[in-house]
Amino acid sequence: MFMVIGILGGSFDPPHIGHYFVIQQILELRKEIDKILLVPAYQHQWKPAFASVEDRKNMLQHFTGNRVEISDIETQRKGISYTIDTIKQLKTQTEAELYWIVGSDIVYEFERWEKKDELIKEARFLVFPRDPYHLPKKLPFGFECVQDKNLITTNISSTIVRQRVKEKKDISYLVPEKVEKYIIEHGLYS
Repeated sequence: MFMVIGILGGSFDPPHIGHYFVIQQILELRKEIDKILLVPAYQHQWKPAFASVEDRKNMLQHFTGNRVEISDIETQRKGISYTIDTIKQLKTQTEAELYWIVGSDIVYEFERWEKKDELIKEARFLVFPRDPYHLPKKLPFGFECVQDKNLITTNISSTIVRQRVKEKKDISYLVPEKVEKYIIEHGLYS
């Protein structure tokens, strides 16, 4: 029997409660998924990183356990990683069926993705609703929406967290306590 792996990629700069809600609810709602791999990008294709790769991975450690692991597949590659390369490498390494997890905000960017036609042959895409980004009337082929009448969605973003840190505002309800402590101890985002 082969594994089914969900992949949540991103800058995680910093990881926040919105990421946690996505991870936990997908594990609860999608019983076929054996585990979720968190894949921090070394360098995002369209935006800069504010914390080092090591800092971002250290903060992400607080999201692991109970079927959640970190993969350093993109950070080892250095530079910009494309989703297609990550998916192909993970498929080779794990021989698993893969679900690539994205927020509803990303669906509108899919047309810009590298080798998008090849992507949908290699993995299925799970779209998690994210406020205020409404889903399009029709999702692209190979995309499926995570749905549940009690689904918890947020508009929390790493950008909001970084801005609040910079303005010396409270972030205790936006990130796990250990992530907040890490940000403070390491002087990140101020």
